[in-house]
Amino acid sequence: MKTAMLLALTLLFLQSPSWAQSSGGSGRSSTFTDFTKRAANREKGRWSLSEWLEMKERNKMMDMWLSMNSPSPFEFAIGGSYNAIKNASTTDDDKKEYNDISGEFSAYAQLVGLTAEYENNTKEEFSDLSGIFNLRVIGNSIQNTGFTLSYGLRTRDITDPANKTRLGQQFGQAALQLYLTKYFGLDGKYRYFMPTNNEELGDVKEDLAEGGVFIDFNAFRVFGSYYRSIQKATDTTTQEETLTERTGVRTGIKIFF
Repeated sequence: MKTAMLLALTLLFLQSPSWAQSSGGSGRSSTFTDFTKRAANREKGRWSLSEWLEMKERNKMMDMWLSMNSPSPFEFAIGGSYNAIKNASTTDDDKKEYNDISGEFSAYAQLVGLTAEYENNTKEEFSDLSGIFNLRVIGNSIQNTGFTLSYGLRTRDITDPANKTRLGQQFGQAALQLYLTKYFGLDGKYRYFMPTNNEELGDVKEDLAEGGVFIDFNAFRVFGSYYRSIQKATDTTTQEETLTERTGVRTGIKIFF
């Protein structure tokens, strides 16, 4: 009987509001609040298959949008020039003046590109076809200030009956393009041809330097440049050296797309 009364008094005391406020009510409330906060935080970081599928579809749409609206990494340029040339050779006292035409096409994928060049020199009876690999080390487009290193191969078909032959020469090139304003700039290049031996011409060496100005009209360019080429051919039998100097002015247009 005493035990039952003591137990009943204890239960009444624990349920008393004053005791709960003074000794344990706030603690239980704080514990419950912490518990719900932890559950909410776990809910925020919860991974589900449906959310992953939604995110995958959203990323797919974003990638499609970027591919449609991002600029293409490919760049192309085509150009042609009219060349006024003066030819001076040690085997001919008179300077020859004549005109010819040349053209080129370039294709770039970001920093690397390929160029094809063709020149038809009917007066001197030869034509040149060159293939060039380009590496742009400074600059981000073909219509911006940049510095490019190149390696190429030129094939010259000489149709002159006296020296009819085909001359193939590898070459290295450094080219600089500098915009002084948004639409006007300077450009130049130096091309060194590797020495080679030809049955008709003997040992052949050559280099070329060119510099000029250009004006851009959106995707169109008008340019003019002065160039100088020096070729030395040494007969392997007589050791006689023939020096040919070609100088001239190129004027033409380029289209970028």
